[in-house]
Amino acid sequence: MNTDYLNTLPEIKNKFNVELEPGEKVVFATKPKLFGTGEGGLLGMEDSRITMTNRRIMADNGNGVWTMDIKEDVVDMRRQEEGKFIMKSSFILVTLNKEVTYGMGIQKLSGYRFYFNKKDMAAFEEIIGHLV
Repeated sequence: MNTDYLNTLPEIKNKFNVELEPGEKVVFATKPKLFGTGEGGLLGMEDSRITMTNRRIMADNGNGVWTMDIKEDVVDMRRQEEGKFIMKSSFILVTLNKEVTYGMGIQKLSGYRFYFNKKDMAAFEEIIGHLV
């Protein structure tokens, strides 16, 4: 991942008040339609919050926060489509370099799906287009 691009982006308001590390800035933040595991399991709905900084992505469903270091943990991010006609859906698939366990340690995932509205999907795609 070419994360140097993220440092060139303007800082936006930290509207979800995520705790930032020194030198870190928020470059994208929104409430998704929902987010889930890379395999399609549900993790959060419209009350969730996604924040991308110049170093990390944090997905908060109100009960827990999944944090990914973009340089260390993420190997790919791309738009995917699934289904046909009115059942068609688009999402950003974030693929991790290693499997993560969560819950009581029995549930595993190898990535995340972020379902955004049209405007946020376009903005996120613009950003990740410079990373891969």
